[in-house]
Parts: sequence; C-alpha cells; structure tokens
Amino acid sequence: MALPLLLIASAFGGLYLSEQHKKALIQQDANRGLPLDTSTAKEAIGRWPSDVYPSSLSVTPLPGSIVCCSVYQAFDHTGVVIDEDTIVELHGSGLVRAVSPKRFLSDRSGRHIFIACNQQAEPFVFSKAVQQSAQEVFNFYDYHVFKKNCYRHTWLCLTECDQQIDSFERFNQLLSDTVQAPIYWDVAAFKAP
Repeated sequence: MALPLLLIASAFGGLYLSEQHKKALIQQDANRGLPLDTSTAKEAIGRWPSDVYPSSLSVTPLPGSIVCCSVYQAFDHTGVVIDEDTIVELHGSGLVRAVSPKRFLSDRSGRHIFIACNQQAEPFVFSKAVQQSAQEVFNFYDYHVFKKNCYRHTWLCLTECDQQIDSFERFNQLLSDTVQAPIYWDVAAFKAP
C-alpha cells in the first residue's frame, strides 16, 4: 500500500519542481529587458537552456558561436559552430566530429539547440574557435564525463586553454567571466537543409 502512495507523491513532487523551474525561466525572461544591476550581473547564466520552456528568441548562429542541447534532461552538451550548418563536438566516444545540427541532436533527448547570447540576443562569437575547432576534427580523446568532456573540449577550442571543467555551470561561469556578461541560452535558428 505504501508503494502507490510513494509513486503518487513522487509524481506530484516532480510536477511541483517542473512548475518551479518554469516560473524561474519566466522570471529570467522578464528580467532580460531590465538593465543589469550588480546582483544580476554576477549571475553567470541569465537564461538557462530548456526544452520544456525554451526562450522565445531565435538567433541565427554565426561561425565561432557556442551551442548546446539537452541530454536526457540530466546534462547539457556543447559544441562550436564553424559554418552555417556544421557544429564541431566531442562525442561521448571520444571522437571529435563535425556534424549537422540534426546530427548534433541525434541520440539525445533535446528538441532544440541553444546558442550562447548576450542580453540583446546577439551570439557571442569567438573567431579563433572556428579554425581551432576545424583542426580538432577526427582527433580522439580518452573521454570521461567529468574530466575529458564536451565542456573542456569546447573551452579548448574557444581559448586554446586545456582546463578541466566538470559541469555545465562551471563552463558558463568561465564563459561569463571571459565575455564579462551573463550568458543567455536562446534557441538557435539554423537554416533548413
């Protein structure tokens, strides 16, 4: 008898957390139009990526911009855009691949690709990341989810600094520190093939 009650309680708890998450995203969207004050400017992420409640803004990716997608709502996977229809990523197999936006989402739960932008929905562009990322294609790394992951590889392509990054939050903190602004993850509007 206790098991059904636990399942019902878990379901309601999940719904509550989902609603809280949605409210937080709505608040982030509402705050976006406001001037950055000192408390807001200290936050690394101005708008979290979310397939459940995606940003209403669509932004065309530019070469050198950073993108991400959800992996079973547990992780966010990152990569670097090198042209209008190619993203360089470190795959979980350890292979660095150049993939289409469709392939970037393939075998992942995400429905959207998100792009790192400033408060005005302009993508952050790292020009040298295009060449660095292209040179990385077909390299192979000993992949580890916390030590040699997509965040570390994306960061390497952006900065040429090989640094262990164990979470999406840490990746955003480093990115925010570099661009001196909060990161807003808007929907990436790739051209249809």
